Amino acid sequence: MQVSYQSSVAQGGRVGRIVAWIFLPLGLALLAGGGYAAWREVEFRRGAIETDGRVVEMRSRIDNDRNRGTSRTYAPVFTFALPSGKLQRVEAGIWSNPPCCTVGEAIRVRYRPEAPERAQMTGFMESWFVATLLGGMGLVFTLVGTAVLRVARPGGPGLAMAPPGAPGMAMPQAGVPPNAMTFAVPLVGMRRQGGACILQARWADPRSGVQRLFESPPIPFDPVPQMRSMTSVQVTFDPGMPDGPYAMDLSFLREPDADATVVQRRG
Repeated sequence: MQVSYQSSVAQGGRVGRIVAWIFLPLGLALLAGGGYAAWREVEFRRGAIETDGRVVEMRSRIDNDRNRGTSRTYAPVFTFALPSGKLQRVEAGIWSNPPCCTVGEAIRVRYRPEAPERAQMTGFMESWFVATLLGGMGLVFTLVGTAVLRVARPGGPGLAMAPPGAPGMAMPQAGVPPNAMTFAVPLVGMRRQGGACILQARWADPRSGVQRLFESPPIPFDPVPQMRSMTSVQVTFDPGMPDGPYAMDLSFLREPDADATVVQRRG
């Protein structure tokens, strides 16, 4: 039987589910966009003709970004001959810095006979860049959303939230702060409270040297047999909040002589 501990305030789990349901739809939408871009490229190639072309001009534009300042990007203009002998002139759709090619450079061009003005240069950037970018971002957002949802769901593996009044707690427990980070904090001991055990871990701020003691919620069984090889425990907190809330991960503990049902103990 896996034992996970939660505070009486389930705000952390609710926030996690909200984040998950933001990331998941966005990730799925990006994956759909990447799939659509890939389908468009495959459909374009089915009836496309490939021929030789040449870069005749490099157009430039200035982009203003609040964070990166001013930057200049370039897009090639190329020409190629149609079967009728007409010279078709097309501006590429990808802007980049540094430029992808130079004026006078010979290139390969792919176009549909019914729409030669929508021709594109062969190569990854013109063919697969958009599909790869959207698909990659969609995959990351979907994986993150799925992982957060799995951790935040009721009964899922989670964090042991420190109860109100625990050492280092100057306020009621209201979830881990948004700027929190997870540290492997050295174990320093264990104390008993009635028939329960409370793990203790001590962390020293490397900048100021100030130490902070973390204590777990009461554990209704002896955790020592499951922790003989452990020297530290994962604790999530904001180092900039010396008296702020924290969470100790006890998801590795399993209650002895019990089945696989997840039990939640609310503080």
